[in-house]
Amino acid sequence: MKTSMILAAAAALVLTASCVKVETFENTRDENVLTFGVYAGNAAQTRATYGDITTANLKNSTDGFGVFAYYTLNNDWAASDTPNFMYNQQVKYNASANTTLYPAKWEYTPLKYWPNGQNSTTVETGTINDKLSFYAYAPQIATASVNTVPAAGQGITAISANTAAGAPTISFTVPSKAEEQIDLLWATPVLNQTKQTITGTINFTFKHALAKLGIKVQAVVDAVAPTTANLDSNTKIILESLEMSADGTKSGVLTIDSATATPNWASKTGETVVTFDEDSFSATTTVNGKTGFDVTETAQYLNEDNSPMIIPGEIASGKYVITANYWVITADAALNGGYSTVQQVIKKTSTAAITFDAGYKYDVLVKLGLTNVSFDVTEVSTWTDGAANDVDLPVNNS
Repeated sequence: MKTSMILAAAAALVLTASCVKVETFENTRDENVLTFGVYAGNAAQTRATYGDITTANLKNSTDGFGVFAYYTLNNDWAASDTPNFMYNQQVKYNASANTTLYPAKWEYTPLKYWPNGQNSTTVETGTINDKLSFYAYAPQIATASVNTVPAAGQGITAISANTAAGAPTISFTVPSKAEEQIDLLWATPVLNQTKQTITGTINFTFKHALAKLGIKVQAVVDAVAPTTANLDSNTKIILESLEMSADGTKSGVLTIDSATATPNWASKTGETVVTFDEDSFSATTTVNGKTGFDVTETAQYLNEDNSPMIIPGEIASGKYVITANYWVITADAALNGGYSTVQQVIKKTSTAAITFDAGYKYDVLVKLGLTNVSFDVTEVSTWTDGAANDVDLPVNNS
């Protein structure tokens, strides 16, 4: 009995894959099986689907990546071609059987095989010219109608049809919750490939199609620049929520054909509104019934693993807005209830155009300025002499 499988082997930073068939105990290879490898960058986080995607966590993702393949006989790929060999084919890593005989592997089904050149003009000489071209994206979804990303109308909302000519397109809408951000990737196209050698693999290099914003907060107390020792120990600053909005960065259509670091976005529109709250902070604190992020005089990420991602581009002046809703709570035994609790809602609007490029992470520092209520004595008034007021008591007789 013969079983087809894919052999994954690491080489430097690029993961390559090959396919083997097992007959009895002999480990040989079916030379026609088409196999894949990937490289997805060096981001620091370890989650797939939500948050950053790396080579390592793409292997751990249940979504994997999607492939479109075009069979163009012995012609080079052209914009009039359709994905007639693979359409949104899911490829994912199976690490469950990681042994010499049954290695971990990138796998997909149904397996496809390299054309043998029957349509090539030089097939009789042994030259195989039949060509395949490949496009890919991540994370893969089966269809937009059964999208399992955060909510209806968010994440990947549409994929070009299997009858659509040209490079595939992905329609995307930025999720509204910080904890449900998606790192959308596209791969440099691999075009006009002829039948490979036995050890050959189609290797994809994925790139980030979005810009990432790392939101930090910091208290600046009784100063114009950050300090680390001015906040009174009786006071806590509890951030209940933070909202970021960026106009023109919410939705767009990505054509996954760029061979450079600049993604091919079109039809960008809408206002991205991403909210951090109790569910999306990396940690929360409760003081006097108020729960939120504990803001200190040291700058901290609200949640480094769940940073907002936006469609890249220039945001016009006045179109990038941060709104912070927080409480300043001070323990004071003299007060009814033992605390003074004051809510603050502060909004800051950009006063100049801001450009965010794809594949870049930008730290955005939100500084909450506090000034203590101070007292001083400016003057104690001096006494002023008034008019004389004589009182005659019994006086001596003359």
